[in-house]
Amino acid sequence: MEFRLLGPLEVLHDGRPISLGGIKQRATLGFLLLKANQVVPTSQLLCALWPGEDPPASARKMLQNAVWSLRAALSATEGAGAPRLSTQAPGYVLQVDPARVDLFRFHELAERGRAERGRPEVAARVLREALGTWRGAALADLVESGICWPELTVVENARLDAMEDYFDAELACGRHQSVLGELEAMVEAERLRERSCGQLMLALYRCGRHADALAVYSRLRTSLVEDLGLEPGPALQKLQHAILTHDPALALPAAPEQAVVRRLRPVEPIPAPRSSPGPQRRRLTVALVRVRPRHGVADADPAVVDHALAEATRMVRRGIEELGGTVATSIGSASLAVFGGPYAQGDDEARAVRAALALRDCFADGMRRDLAVHIAVATGEALVLTEPGVPPTVNGALVDRCYQVLSSVPEGAVWTCPKTLDLTGAAFEAVETGSGEWEVTGCRGRADEDDSELAVVRGLLDRALRRDTPHLVTVLGEPDAFLDRFAGSVDGPRVLDERVVEGEPLGAVRQVLAGYCDVRPDDGPDTARAKLASALCAAGRAEADALATRLLPLFDTASPGEGVLTAWRRFLELAARDHPLVVVLRDVHLAGEEVLDAVERLADSDHPVPLLVVVSARQALLERRPSWGGGKPHAASITLDPPRDGTVDRLRRVMLSTVDRLSTGPDANADTDADTDADPWPKREPEGTPLAFRRPERRAVHVMALAGVGVSAGANGA
Repeated sequence: MEFRLLGPLEVLHDGRPISLGGIKQRATLGFLLLKANQVVPTSQLLCALWPGEDPPASARKMLQNAVWSLRAALSATEGAGAPRLSTQAPGYVLQVDPARVDLFRFHELAERGRAERGRPEVAARVLREALGTWRGAALADLVESGICWPELTVVENARLDAMEDYFDAELACGRHQSVLGELEAMVEAERLRERSCGQLMLALYRCGRHADALAVYSRLRTSLVEDLGLEPGPALQKLQHAILTHDPALALPAAPEQAVVRRLRPVEPIPAPRSSPGPQRRRLTVALVRVRPRHGVADADPAVVDHALAEATRMVRRGIEELGGTVATSIGSASLAVFGGPYAQGDDEARAVRAALALRDCFADGMRRDLAVHIAVATGEALVLTEPGVPPTVNGALVDRCYQVLSSVPEGAVWTCPKTLDLTGAAFEAVETGSGEWEVTGCRGRADEDDSELAVVRGLLDRALRRDTPHLVTVLGEPDAFLDRFAGSVDGPRVLDERVVEGEPLGAVRQVLAGYCDVRPDDGPDTARAKLASALCAAGRAEADALATRLLPLFDTASPGEGVLTAWRRFLELAARDHPLVVVLRDVHLAGEEVLDAVERLADSDHPVPLLVVVSARQALLERRPSWGGGKPHAASITLDPPRDGTVDRLRRVMLSTVDRLSTGPDANADTDADTDADPWPKREPEGTPLAFRRPERRAVHVMALAGVGVSAGANGA
């Protein structure tokens, strides 16, 4: 009797399939075969037969009937090697000859193939035979009916590992053209597997497609950085460098390329379940999300409000998903986030509260303006309907209660029900609100990271203001959150916060001036010159006009002439003499040498200037310029330790990436030199206050809201 799991479940007797009965009976056999010759507890079988739901009262009886029917079906074979399904505390065991199960034959052949790595021809033949045992996704018929066991994912990963071993052997034999199509298909289906991506890069390189090989690396790196915040591993980076330098080690083996093209039988990935068991009552934690305008923007054009709220809701969705939640639904600017239920991870209440705090902190550090944030979290039971490919549907009194809590939450606060706080233990600081709910203020037992470094920068700012002396501070590490906290805490001096962009050598220089003088992309040369000149009060009329003329090429099509950076430095000195100034420049390691010289010399002024320049950079800056800031009396460097909890930083990157995509989308201004702070939405009044997506400049403002699904959509006109 032969057992076939690598595809639809089949049992063959004398070469012909035997009847296995209904879905529960087939699922019982499939699960026992995955754990053949092991005792499977009854409780584990019941969970496998009724995944994601409570088994019915008659479940044990149904399992006993399935086992009895399977024993009858397997009794067709007798003798010493016949399969035997027996009862053994605390459950059942299916004793079967591993050689009669295709899954175990696959594992045996895969191990034999790996053991022959020193003989690639033999390894390729054995691994090809191992992969040939697959007829489709493991237990494909059960998967189609809604079964989704972790054991099936393990089996699928074993197949992918064997395929990568096979590709290694074929490449070692010089048959890169033979496996190129299969490699491309695998990389398309499994985009984040670095090993197969490296194999495809090598195969393309040996086929003379060097640009395509580098494009594979670029696509993988983009996915890793944007989705996970990771760089490719050292091995893949080394391969990319070898391709760029045409390393001879990548050349073909001595054996000639064979003309035979061997194709593996295509195996579809495990499909998603197509059926739903219907609404189930589950315990979960919900967070209701709502975004609405702050007071004082009533005169804004309704289109401005609608667009800003809609895009802020998209940011909320991405942030919740990044933090482990699932957005069940969105109505207007309101969204419902679910933690637990079908997506339970064991600490759902704590994850929901941490997510709420991270969202609050992210926006409190200056992510958005003119929008208010309110956050409510509640835990309890609700009816949850899950269907393949669509978000879950959540109904019940739990959602209503969370909305009631939300109606009392002030701006920038996180409120939870007592049950949520009890289940999180002593993980969070909270104060009672007086209405029976609790306001969560932060995590307990852990001081804010980088507080000491932040105190240093604030101290240098105080010193620069008291002594009218410019200072330069360089922050190394992962400083975006740090700089946002600092910029949001500055009270008094004006803050100009810009980022150096690769490929735009003077982009940040231009943006600093545009932000200070309110030069807009559609301003003509005369208007821009007038704004530049009129922004300086500390300079005489002649000097102001001369500086404006020298700086004007930054804002038109002319190439900036010599001395533009000297004029830029002088402009900032005069601006700081008018009013204390803080200039924040991020990613200066991407700047050119002339810009770096200008930034470094800002701290060398002999005039009394209340100016603080704070720059962020990677270690590459010190590799280029080891003496950066060294020996200067008013320069300091700070290296931030890696964050212990990168939640807020990761969330900020994800949500800022949403903003960046919006700002570069089809409706964005086509002018590549446009002011990044220009308003993307129409206004009712030319000088009205817009709702716009920006990086922080001076003050941090709370901007997101967790709100109920039942809330009206009035604010955004939905």
